[in-house]
Parts: sequence; structure tokens; C-alpha cells
Amino acid sequence: MNKSHTSSRESTLKPHLVVSLLIFFLVVLLFSVGYLSAIQRTLIDNVYGRGSADQQIVIIAIDDSSLQELGRWPWNRSRFAEMVEYLGDARLVGIDVGFFEPSPDDSVLDAALQDADNVVLAMEYTDFDTVASTVTGRAYMLPVVGNVSAGYINVLTDRDGVTRALHTDVRGEFESFPAIIATRAFGRVIEPDNRFLINFVGGPGSYVTYSFADVLQGRVSRETFSDKVVLIGATSPDLHDEYFVPTSRGKAMPGVEILANAVQTMVLGNELREQSAVQIVLVLFLLILLTGLGFAFLRIRTMTVLALLAAFLWVLLAIYAFTHNVLLNVVYPPFALAAAFTGNLGYAYSSRKKQRDELKRAFSKYVRPAVIKEVLKDPDKLKLGGQRREITVFFSDIRGFTGISERLSAEQLVGLLNEYLTEMTDIIIDEGGTIDKYMGDAIMAFWNAPLDQPDHPERACRATLKMIRRLKELQADWTRRGIPALAIGAGLNTGDVIVGNMGSTQRFDYTVMGDTVNLGSRLEGVNKPYGTTILISEMTYARVKELYVTRKLDRIRVKGRTAPLTIYELVEEPVYVTDADRRVIALFEEGLELYFKQCFSRAIKKFKEVLEIREWDGPAHVFVKRCQNYLEEPPEDDWDGVFTLKTK
Repeated sequence: MNKSHTSSRESTLKPHLVVSLLIFFLVVLLFSVGYLSAIQRTLIDNVYGRGSADQQIVIIAIDDSSLQELGRWPWNRSRFAEMVEYLGDARLVGIDVGFFEPSPDDSVLDAALQDADNVVLAMEYTDFDTVASTVTGRAYMLPVVGNVSAGYINVLTDRDGVTRALHTDVRGEFESFPAIIATRAFGRVIEPDNRFLINFVGGPGSYVTYSFADVLQGRVSRETFSDKVVLIGATSPDLHDEYFVPTSRGKAMPGVEILANAVQTMVLGNELREQSAVQIVLVLFLLILLTGLGFAFLRIRTMTVLALLAAFLWVLLAIYAFTHNVLLNVVYPPFALAAAFTGNLGYAYSSRKKQRDELKRAFSKYVRPAVIKEVLKDPDKLKLGGQRREITVFFSDIRGFTGISERLSAEQLVGLLNEYLTEMTDIIIDEGGTIDKYMGDAIMAFWNAPLDQPDHPERACRATLKMIRRLKELQADWTRRGIPALAIGAGLNTGDVIVGNMGSTQRFDYTVMGDTVNLGSRLEGVNKPYGTTILISEMTYARVKELYVTRKLDRIRVKGRTAPLTIYELVEEPVYVTDADRRVIALFEEGLELYFKQCFSRAIKKFKEVLEIREWDGPAHVFVKRCQNYLEEPPEDDWDGVFTLKTK
């Protein structure tokens, strides 16, 4: 190389280093705010599932066939007592069922647990304090039966709706449920970790699984479970204890199987470790710096080959690292290479006018605009198992259905239920809703999928109010015919879900999943203690408050969620609301504000004014009693007005 050529190359070094430095800061900024993190997780998820399930760990599933054979959930706890006795030869039995509320037959299960020395029960933290990386359990729900070991079953679900990890470091009185099992059954001591990454061995159904009913009825021999770790939990979709995991491939995994994967990961000591942020930043710096140096001293074609080769080798390294339980970032190093390559190439284009045409041809060989355009047009094509979408979900349930079913013949019951479901379904469909499923006497539906419906919260509320009005007409007709009148409760929630075709290759459904769905289901059940008919979440309320008459009801914390939630009663469309209705709402909300300010005596007066107008108002009765209780036993100093519900 002659002197002039060397001088020319060196003269471009500083500009390329400046460009590279700017790109480095930009890439680090994007990395720090989590940009592309969802793609990173999705790509890494594809390398999970290369192991095999430990044959010493088996699952006894509360599945659809068990529910059909043994009856509706929840079951009599004596069934679990029988199961505990049947599994006496097991090495350890972990029961992933929340025995958090008393039941008439607790003494039977209590006795069985006291006789057994191989049972671990589930408890759940409902509230946490997080300072830096330290997590402390504030509130929790404990099993009301058995003086035996209990561990927390909380898992960590990432922002993309996929569960990959759990806490093993929650400070408090209790240890992690799978950690207790790994220690007691296999002698493994588990170190605290605020993000214990589970090394999933495969998709849902990887572990040997037996139906609860088959085991309970003796169709599976006791010897099958001898010296095994047995995990008992729900696998029926209707019990809503399932999550998307890295190996889901569109099918959710039951919570009990997630715990089985966690136990095996702990026993084998092959938990996954993520590349630290500092390491990633150092790698990005080196790659971007070397790219800038390369553009200063090498030909563009050579740099292109080297950049592609570096990206390819990094992906190979990431795959190799995974076999050693290390998760390398597979997005940002190639992204940094692409950004540095593009930035330096752009500078070269602007500074080397004589080579402009040649550089354009070279660039077009490695960037395909048609592909990018297609991904931008429909990025959800990249998502497995469906797409993320905002919807409004609806749940309804018939009140006292068990008692009604006992008063009617099978033929009468089917006829009544079909009549009710037909009328309600017609209204939902007329308002553009999608029926997700019928669960006995319950209905689940949603709006804004598969078609776009920008006004989906309004549609859902309008449909629900129409259903209540139509139900009143049906009640009058049923009473004339001597048929028990059905009454329902309904819950509505708005938020993001995963929506799409989900299931197996043999059977799948177009359905929705996610925390939004679970909260909608919880809201339906919350009607019972308040004596209301329709409850909506604060997310739904924010979208319809100018269109419908509502009543602010309470701030609550529902089972399974730590964050408080303001709930509202959906009263009616304005045209149907009387002056008395508006007076009741105003008085109640005045009382509610006094209640939140701990002015309980004044609040009681407001709630009693409500009862003078409408003596059957359920929420007013609830708050009169609650205020009286607080007058007798004042709340603690840090009371925030949030009422925690213990049942679903």
C-alpha cells in the first residue's frame, strides 16, 4: 500500500469512529429502555425444550375427565384426604391447590395431613415490597388445613405474557414451593435468586401425568408412586391455572407442570443464567468499534462478509452457551452490527460520491425492503400462539344454579338453560361480540377480535345491559310458567390479551388468554359479596364513563393479583336512570369518600340514607357493616382503603 493510499484510509478513521460512538450510545439507549426485548425473548424461547422429563417426578392432574367424573369444582376436601393416604409411599407429595378458605370437611383432610410426613402445601403471596433487588412478602394466603410445610407458588410473568422464571429469594416466613420439594426430596440446597430461570424440558404434557379420578378410584396402583415426587394440580382449562411458557408453541402450560419443571431444574442445578447488562454493553462496544475501524481500513465488501460472519458466529455461540445454561443476547449484538454497518455505510455514501452507485448496489444485496415492509405491515405474524390485542372480555354466571338444578328434572333444566343461553348469545352476537365458550351455566365472550372494533368497551357494556333487561322479561315469563327465575352476575374488563387459535393439532379453539381475562372472571365473582349485577374494571370505566351511568363501588385486591383495583357498578344507559337512582349513586359515593377518609360514623349516615331510598341496596349494607366493624376495631395506621377479597 503506498503512502497516499494509507493517508487516505487514515483520514477516514476519525469520522468513522465518531459515527460508531454515536451509534454505540444510541444502541445502548435502546437497550436500556428494553427496545427489542420481546424479540430477544421470542428467539431465545426457540432453543428451550431440549431435555427430557425426570421420571421420578409425576403429576396427578385435576383434568376435564376428573371434573366430569367427580363433579364440579371445588371438590369436597375429603377427596384430597383420600389421595394423601393413597400416596403414603411417595417420596414427597406437593399439592398445588389453594386451601385458603375453611370448608366443612377440613377436619378429614387435617387428620390425613397430620398422619402423613411427605406433604407440602401451597401458599401464595398477595402483596410485595420491592427495594432495589430485595423482594419482601407483605401479605399472603395460607392453607387453613394441616400443620405441614407450605411454600409460595408465585411465578414471574414477563411483559410479553410468557412465564419464564420465579422468585426463590422472597424475604419472609416461607420458602419457594419447588425449592422445598427439591430440598426435602433430593437434598438440593437452593440459593436465593430474584429471577430463577426455569430450564423447561419440553412443551405442555412432557411429564408423566395421571388423572386425579383414575388415581382416586384405584385405577392406578399405589406402587406407581412409590418413592416418586408427586405434584397435584389443575390442568383443566376451565380452572384458569395455565400460562404461556417458552415451550408453549401456542398451547398454555398448567401451573403444576411449571412447578415440575422448576423442581427438575433445581435438582439438576441447570437453571439458566442471563448475560449481564454490563457484559452485553461491552460486547456492543467492541463490535461497533471494530465495525468503525473496519470501514476505515477495509473494503466495504470485506466488511459486509465480516459483519455477516460475526453475526452468524454470535448466534452459534448463543446456541452453544445455552447448552451450558447461559442465555446470551441474540438480538443486540447482530442489531449493533447492523446499526454500525448501516451508519458507517451511510457516512461512506455521503463522503465518497464517486463510489455512490457501487455502494448502493452492495447495500441492496444485504437489505431486502420487501421483507421489512411485510413485517411492518403485519408484525404479529411473528408471534406464536396468537397476537397481542386489546379487547373487552365478558363473564357471566347464573346465581344459585346448583339449587335451581336440584328443583328441576334433567329435561326441564336443559330446556331452561338452552332458552337462557340462546337469548343471551343473540344479544352478544348482535353487538358484535365473540362467544369464547360456555362453561356449564357461565358465558365467556369478548369484543375487538377477530375484527377491529374501536368502540369495543361501549359495545360490551351495551350488550350486558341489554342482557339484564331481557333477563327481567324472561324472569316474568318463567314465573308465570312456574319455572325458577334465573339471575346472573356479570364482569367486564378491558386490556391486552393473547388472542388466536390455541390448543393441540387435534383440537384447538379461537380464544383469549392473559391477566385481563383472569381479572374479568374475578370481577364476575365479586358481584356476590356486594349484591350487585354488573361490575366493570377501572380500565373499562375509563372508556365508557361518559356514555353510561356508573357507581364507584370500592377499591379492592382480588385473589391472584397484588395491585389494587377500583371497581364500578355498571348501572344503566342514561335514558333508563331515574332521579332516585341518581340520588342513590350520589349518596353512596359521598359515603364512599368518607369511608376512604376513615370518617366511618359520617359514612354510615350516608349509606343509611341510601337504604332509606332503596332498602335492598347490597353495597350500602356491605359498607354499613364494614364501617361498624372499623369503628369497633380501627384499621392499622398504614390502611389505604383497599379491601382484599379472599375468594375468587
